[in-house]
Amino acid sequence: MINNPLVKKSLSQIVEKEHEDNLKKRYREYYGGETPEGIDNLIRALELPQEDIQFIADNIRETVEETIIPIINALDEGIETDEEIAEKTGIKLNIVRKILYKLYDLKIANYKRSKDPETQWFTYSWKFDKEELINQINKESESELKALNDRLAYEENNMFFICPEGHVRYNFDEASDEEFLCVCGEELQFQDNSDMIDQLKENIKMVESDLDSFNKSIE
Repeated sequence: MINNPLVKKSLSQIVEKEHEDNLKKRYREYYGGETPEGIDNLIRALELPQEDIQFIADNIRETVEETIIPIINALDEGIETDEEIAEKTGIKLNIVRKILYKLYDLKIANYKRSKDPETQWFTYSWKFDKEELINQINKESESELKALNDRLAYEENNMFFICPEGHVRYNFDEASDEEFLCVCGEELQFQDNSDMIDQLKENIKMVESDLDSFNKSIE
């Protein structure tokens, strides 16, 4: 189950959050004011070069596959302490601890603290909550499907007009309000959105197929 694409997609939010925080900091340094929400919006707002975008994507994928999943697999095998997980996976202890607390923040890992009566040191015993991860993945997929279906309905039920210079995209009512003129002065042109509709349908099929495959893998 852990190597399922939907599991990797869900776990990627751990790494995405770090990149999002870094991009927000960069945005504030450059522009000040309120920062956009979401890593994709930040990438567009900062106009990142392709090599930076590829670096972020590669880092997210590698961290999930080479760090987070091995730690979860160790927990799933019944290995409980951070020291034992580090020894089992070969991942540095400080990184193991960092990931464990991020999994805890996502509510897919829990711990119990016990005190050694001789050393007076605390030991943390960690457990992986597989059911919570399953519930989260189903909720995330259902939310994504709703957003895709809502967008599909909007695209199918409207006629669109765009600026030839790429400044705006309006539905018919919005274009009428602007007298079919862009703010730049160019006349708005009708847009055939059939390719976009086909792509949305394909995306919906893909999410439905991935979700079906995931749920079959946990039966």
